[in-house]
Amino acid sequence: MILPLTKLQRECLDAIASYRNRTGIMPTVEELRIALSLSSKSSTFRLLKELEKRRAIARKRYASRAIILLSDACPHCGKEHSSSRRRSR
Repeated sequence: MILPLTKLQRECLDAIASYRNRTGIMPTVEELRIALSLSSKSSTFRLLKELEKRRAIARKRYASRAIILLSDACPHCGKEHSSSRRRSR
């Protein structure tokens, strides 16, 4: 269950989903920073950390583009649903 989100957190979550739907891959921290018009990467990291605390996303450490939208994850095992993955052409 996702805890209540602030306006900026909701915008960040929407930006992640939008980027993934448009490109088929998750955004980098820098791409999110630009999309949200934030002044620094540390602001973006802080925002992602707060989204993790609120159980909206999960991230793999030390991996680029390793954001998982938990609304797309199986509630039992945590793996991403196959329907939420973009098929390669």
